[in-house]
Amino acid sequence: MKKRISLILISCLLLLSGCFNDDKLEKQEEVVKKKGKKEEKALITGEIKTGEKYYRSIVPFEPGGARGLIKYGVDNRLDINEFELGLMKIAQENFSTDKYFYQEGQYLSSTTVNNWLKRSDEATDKDNGTSMTQKGLNPPLGLKKGASHKEVLDAEDKHPKYLSYALEQNYLVQSGKDKVKLGGVVIGLSFNSTYYYKATDSKGLIYNGSKKLQASEVKREAKKMGEEVLRRLRQNSSLKNIPVTVALYQEAEKESVTPGNFFSYATADSDSNELGEWETVDDHYYLFPSNDATKEKRDDAEKFNSFKSKIQDYFPNYVGVVGKAHYSGGDLERLDIEIPMQFQGKAEVISFTQYVTSSAMKQLPSVPVTISIQSAVDKPEALIVRDKSNEEPFVHIYR
Repeated sequence: MKKRISLILISCLLLLSGCFNDDKLEKQEEVVKKKGKKEEKALITGEIKTGEKYYRSIVPFEPGGARGLIKYGVDNRLDINEFELGLMKIAQENFSTDKYFYQEGQYLSSTTVNNWLKRSDEATDKDNGTSMTQKGLNPPLGLKKGASHKEVLDAEDKHPKYLSYALEQNYLVQSGKDKVKLGGVVIGLSFNSTYYYKATDSKGLIYNGSKKLQASEVKREAKKMGEEVLRRLRQNSSLKNIPVTVALYQEAEKESVTPGNFFSYATADSDSNELGEWETVDDHYYLFPSNDATKEKRDDAEKFNSFKSKIQDYFPNYVGVVGKAHYSGGDLERLDIEIPMQFQGKAEVISFTQYVTSSAMKQLPSVPVTISIQSAVDKPEALIVRDKSNEEPFVHIYR
């Protein structure tokens, strides 16, 4: 009997404590954003210590209006990552990480983004949640109904689609105790390097085609679209007096092992309906080893090859070493290396990782380096990270 009474008392206490915690949680989370409000209550996440600067975020997480849509517009996973992170880097030119907080874009819905990616003569879907123009930003195809598949293929080749995606990021600024408001909007526009298209004939057979786009042509069209995007954003009453940055990104080829790059950006001040001067972005990726890297970045390529030879001398079996180097303003900024290897046990992994770490410190350029050591089945075995903030690398052996 005593046992039963004790159990009942414990159950009641747990139930009551659960209620108290819920009340406390409710008070803490009176931070939910009400769309349209100029100010909102917010909890701000803590800062993480890394060699790179990252924006703090607000809690609770507010999903973007077009969340997840990017994978249908940008083909290469490397491009998706670089597009998003590179846009944050460009944002830092106007919105300091010390003052501003990151939030996913709240003003471009998936419907609006999809409509903007269409051709200007295509029908658009209705978006009742916005006052922004929905007309497609890509060039018109200019075909009448009933055109043959040959006419379609010819028109697609003559009038390619340039724009593949539009990404919005919001930057919030503190406006009082535990309060934030919108302080800036950054829009990234991503452009095809090759346009892929298709047409269907009267029998249902599908014909595919592609067109390599000239960089100069893409840049010209991209800047026109950037100006138009600003005009459309200003149609939203919440964005009439907000600074806006528009950044332009050139995708890599579909099967590329390195991502593309941003090539230009411009900003409209809070009281302006026009973008300012376009700034050039000098960002490029190189694959090590490669002919391009040897030709254009000879010193770094030689250091990498020396490191690679050292690693390959360690084991009797073949060790592949591949690097992706990021250059900004002509200078090497970061080097990511992958080493796939067939191991016979954890002792080999530990020994090999120690050797790679010491070789990297001696042979590689003095920039942030990440080395991922994997087994032949893509299982991570070890991670070596040398950051800007560390002289000694961080090393982790997966168990």
